[in-house]
Amino acid sequence: MSFWPDLGFGSNPYVVKPLPSNSDGRELLVGRDIELRALLRRIEEGDTHVVLEGPNGVGKTSLVAVAAWVAGERFRERTTSQLFLPLPEALQIKEDATEFISECYFAIARAFLENEETLKQADRKVPKTRDIKAWLDAPLLKGRGINISSPFGGGGLTGSASANSSTGFSNAGFRATIRSWLRDAFPEGTGGIIGVIDNLELLETSATARRLLEEIRDPILQLGGMRWVLCGARGIARSVAATPRLNGVLSDPIEITPVADEHIPRLIETRLRHYSVKDASKAPVSAPSFEHVYVVTHKNLRDSLRHAQSFSQDNESEFFLTKTDSEIDLAFTVWLEGQAMAHEASVKMQPRTWKLLADLAQFGGTCSPSDYDQFNFNDRAHMRKNVVELERYGLVNSSKDDEDQRRRSIEITSKGWLVHYARAEGLAAPTIPGV
Repeated sequence: MSFWPDLGFGSNPYVVKPLPSNSDGRELLVGRDIELRALLRRIEEGDTHVVLEGPNGVGKTSLVAVAAWVAGERFRERTTSQLFLPLPEALQIKEDATEFISECYFAIARAFLENEETLKQADRKVPKTRDIKAWLDAPLLKGRGINISSPFGGGGLTGSASANSSTGFSNAGFRATIRSWLRDAFPEGTGGIIGVIDNLELLETSATARRLLEEIRDPILQLGGMRWVLCGARGIARSVAATPRLNGVLSDPIEITPVADEHIPRLIETRLRHYSVKDASKAPVSAPSFEHVYVVTHKNLRDSLRHAQSFSQDNESEFFLTKTDSEIDLAFTVWLEGQAMAHEASVKMQPRTWKLLADLAQFGGTCSPSDYDQFNFNDRAHMRKNVVELERYGLVNSSKDDEDQRRRSIEITSKGWLVHYARAEGLAAPTIPGV
């Protein structure tokens, strides 16, 4: 027996990964019409790279993927002369600029290889890819002990490694070739390849993010024929977008807030309908239950989908087939409460730290170190001591950024919101001082 087909679905309707850059992704992107139009305007009409700022799990990567597809559809429908193609996948930011630059070039090469036919149909200058393919598949000659494989399954080249010279390429030659491909296929004002540089917050401090972005400014952000979208959380994207060396290179950030409550029923119903293969499909997590978990997770769409998926997989298909909708909704509520209580029971903290978690939730779930007086601390150091304790239990994420104390770099995690839910709803025994 197979779980999802038994319930009338072709596959998991609560899939967590970002939406695909195709018509399916456009159908499933619900409640984002305003943000989609704003992003497309920046991509199609602006001359700076786009910056998106918003909480983790809010759907930034999905938004960019769908925007890239919509931009491509406009060209296919002859409503614009600009041709846009997406990179195969989002690139994760790294502190090693040299390695990251190499990953960007490999991804761009892959985009050309995967879209040769599209470029031909668009009457764009199609590069001769045979030599690049051979080079990417060539064995590596080790340099300084480095041996790195390319994303294409064959030999790649980063750092001081060098490819088999019989292919006719060096590292510099490879990059020069990619730059020429971009110039030839996408002359000024005719579109480009849309790439995502994701998770800027992983760099933790504004100084680190600024250093890396300044290092990749010329080799990556100044590449003709590329339209980059940089995504970050906890205020880091906003803090680096306007620095002097990046001014005129990056746009002012677009703030991506959680999908509004009013759109959530349609969002989950669209997913259930899209993945359904039978008229009488049985949803493990209904629209009302999904609305409930969306509130519990503080409107984190990714976490809400993850909880819906976990609940589904914790039960046999027969459970859902033999229960009424109201019984399943009740079972999900009990399951979610159980998850919250289990997390709460694993945390042993002093009352002052518990109060900080409750106050931070009341504050909206994020704050900056300079907000210490809002939480009745005498200084940053006393607040930081309690934040460290919350971090130890995984209830908050924080980036210690001594250079920018105003950045909203402290944020309640998914586990933190569940623990807060347990305590706010009185699901767990109260903490006894001194115990």
